[in-house]
Amino acid sequence: MNYANIKYYDIANGPGVRVSLYVSGCRNHCKNCFNPETWDFAYGQPFTPEVEDKILKGLEPSYIKGFSLLGGDPFEPENQLALVDFMERIKKIFPEKSVWAWTGYDFEADLLTGKKGDPDVTMRLLRCIDVLVDGRFVEALKNPELLFRGSSNQRIILVRQSLERDELVRMMAETDRLYVRAFTPHDGDGLFEILGDGQTMQYVEPPFSREKTAEFLRGNCVGNDNVFAVELKDCEKLIGYILLKPLGERRFEAGWIFHRDYHGLGYAYEAVNAVFDHALTELGAYKFTAAVDERNAPSLALAKGLGMKYVRSEKEGANTLLVYEKTKGNK
Repeated sequence: MNYANIKYYDIANGPGVRVSLYVSGCRNHCKNCFNPETWDFAYGQPFTPEVEDKILKGLEPSYIKGFSLLGGDPFEPENQLALVDFMERIKKIFPEKSVWAWTGYDFEADLLTGKKGDPDVTMRLLRCIDVLVDGRFVEALKNPELLFRGSSNQRIILVRQSLERDELVRMMAETDRLYVRAFTPHDGDGLFEILGDGQTMQYVEPPFSREKTAEFLRGNCVGNDNVFAVELKDCEKLIGYILLKPLGERRFEAGWIFHRDYHGLGYAYEAVNAVFDHALTELGAYKFTAAVDERNAPSLALAKGLGMKYVRSEKEGANTLLVYEKTKGNK
């Protein structure tokens, strides 16, 4: 295998500072591809053991958050064979660093079906990847505002979770400790731990039964791109629910509920801030509002910590809600 480029301080392809490898060889030949020179399997330089060792050395500093694999296409059969042992070395040596990869092939239709090379090799390579951006670049769907991908058809996939659940798990945002992702039908138990707890729900509404939680998950969460699940990276535990309700004119009303065992640890700030950033780039958001019960001190502190400003109070039955706002650029 040849490679086209190595970037040792990349901040464009995944979160944080990363080491990025651009492999050579791609049969997709997307119109107006960003790197058409890498279509040629002979382009660049040989990927030797010495190059592998240099990349591993580059990953050693603590400020390097992970490794990114681009191209060309790393999932061309020839490239899979050349990469799989090396990728397993990376995961063994640096289990705490995230691995992102990009492919023009479809995760379910091409990779999981074993259509691209040896199915065992493909699966070994997938198990080394935390986050996969899949799909061809489509010029007609190009959007420069999108994070980490060129066109809106491309998806950001949490690979390990998708393999474990046997269903696609789409990621919306990543922080140092959390994945913010789409809800899936398998989230029922985790969501019930949050919505079924009376202490957690005391300023929202009466705690949900297991049946009401299941109905809420099906009807309001799964398939809704304005609802976000918050998951701990290290153990895949669901700890939060975030809603961005569209209000028109690029405005969204934000709401959040977090598992009470994880209050006071900065997770809510981390997650909601990441969702706001996602909405600014992906949803075209301009203004966020949040209506918080005046008795809910933790949520009031979170709204202020997010840079939201108090604008008015509202009555909801016997309760008083304090309304906060934040506009684009007011960070």
